[in-house]
Amino acid sequence: MKPYALDLPRKVLFGISAADKLTQELPQNAKNILLVAGNHVVKNGLADQIADDLRDGGKAVNIISGISAEPPLEDVDKVILAGRSCKADAVVALGGGSVIDTAKAAAAIIPREGLCADYFSGEKTITGKGLFFAALPTTAGTGAEMTKNSVLTEKSTKIKKSLRSPFMTADLALVDPNLTFTCPPELTAASGLDAFVQAVEAYTNPAAGPYSKALAMTALVKIASNLEHAYREPDNIAARSDMAEGSMLAGMAFAPCGLGAVHGLAHPIGSLLHVPHGIACAILMPYIFEFNAQEAEEDYAVLAYTLGKTACTLADAAGEFVRETKRLAKALNVPETFREYGLKEEHFPFIVKNCRSASMKSNPREMSDEQVLELLKKLV
Repeated sequence: MKPYALDLPRKVLFGISAADKLTQELPQNAKNILLVAGNHVVKNGLADQIADDLRDGGKAVNIISGISAEPPLEDVDKVILAGRSCKADAVVALGGGSVIDTAKAAAAIIPREGLCADYFSGEKTITGKGLFFAALPTTAGTGAEMTKNSVLTEKSTKIKKSLRSPFMTADLALVDPNLTFTCPPELTAASGLDAFVQAVEAYTNPAAGPYSKALAMTALVKIASNLEHAYREPDNIAARSDMAEGSMLAGMAFAPCGLGAVHGLAHPIGSLLHVPHGIACAILMPYIFEFNAQEAEEDYAVLAYTLGKTACTLADAAGEFVRETKRLAKALNVPETFREYGLKEEHFPFIVKNCRSASMKSNPREMSDEQVLELLKKLV
């Protein structure tokens, strides 16, 4: 039996209109709320609507936005300083994974000393609970509301990695499919493909136990069956609901065991070339899954059978699964390589040097530097 530990939100509410319960689920003594809102929800008025609901419930609210898609440490610092200035006693994140990761880190650091770089560098450690933190995802993709880490980027070095602590897990996650209806098609595709990869990497992770595998399988079926519908039919309530739940379950699946080489390589490529994270994952997945099939053939075959493929042998089924990932990426207009993002051989040393994260270590098949280089050559 493989041991595992679960660091999940203290309370999770999933379903249509779950966001309406935010005020009643916040602690009664949380009077000053810092609402960290994505740019999209500020423009469409959702941030003001949530803020008005909080104010009607007797809360003072300060809204901060302008979080970058690949959040740098400076964005976290901006939220930290705003929280300290308004004497916030709770942080609410309303947005996609970047917003949630930024707010999550800030909530942990606001009542402590220093700024984000002190903790990102390891000079300081998060040793206890920060402010009450609630996450309301507006995309069906990253699973950030379920995890204890924040993926951040140091602009000066272009290093993208996770700031991680069990004390960063959300106190409250409100996963409401209603919040995803205004998500544009391109973001629906990118975030959904990220969740797809998360489910696969959680299932094939060597450290995955029955908890992760069961959730990953359920997540994969929901995502694979609904992502194209959500992309092409943005008002499809059934597809949006299943995508929101699938993303949530994928986040719960990988939280105990981690991810794999797709995410290990997507981070340095994304930070260097400014590729949206979900798109980077989607471009990489068929190449890496094909590479992994030598070690994870049975797992990929099981996933293929679950998605309705009927190949006779394990090898054929695993091949069918890889082909399905290529078909899905193409159907969602994802490029086959990073050529249009400007990937060149001169970028290879940076990528090889900075891909050796926990995700890379938990890939089902070890990738040497030489094998990473061979893969990158196919992506130029």
